[in-house]
Amino acid sequence: MRLLVFRHGIAEDSAADGTDAARVLTAEGVTRTRKAARALARLCDAPDVILTSPKARARQTADAAAAAFGSTVEVLDELADGPPEPALRALARRAEETVMIVGHEPMLSALVEQVCTGSRTRGFVDLRKAGCACLDVTFRPGGEVMEATLLWLATAKMLRAAAPG
Repeated sequence: MRLLVFRHGIAEDSAADGTDAARVLTAEGVTRTRKAARALARLCDAPDVILTSPKARARQTADAAAAAFGSTVEVLDELADGPPEPALRALARRAEETVMIVGHEPMLSALVEQVCTGSRTRGFVDLRKAGCACLDVTFRPGGEVMEATLLWLATAKMLRAAAPG
């Protein structure tokens, strides 16, 4: 599987209702995220599906990516919180060749580390807001990662510089 790991863009510090799940992208976050998504659409093949955390800021980011790529979006609750293992098990069950996931820190960086090294305790990956990592991942039938290669990791600033227009 080609796996694109896209972190949500800049979000408000607190939502009107006081919940973390309702926090949305700021105006700057929307602009920068759309630009990063357009760059991704220029640089890589469209994902067969975009899986997103149910939290508002991730949904907005996934929608920006879907608009840039013309891909469909599905909610994957396992991307909202917690350790990466449940999300990896859910990904292992997918049949698509190219999948984008959209979520939050620290889970996304931990997921990239775990996929590449078998451990999520090193702390060497720091996926910044509206940044993206691209990996090739092969899963075992039971859902464990058999092998993986980090193809690239791009900051939002790098993506915006590559965006058309």
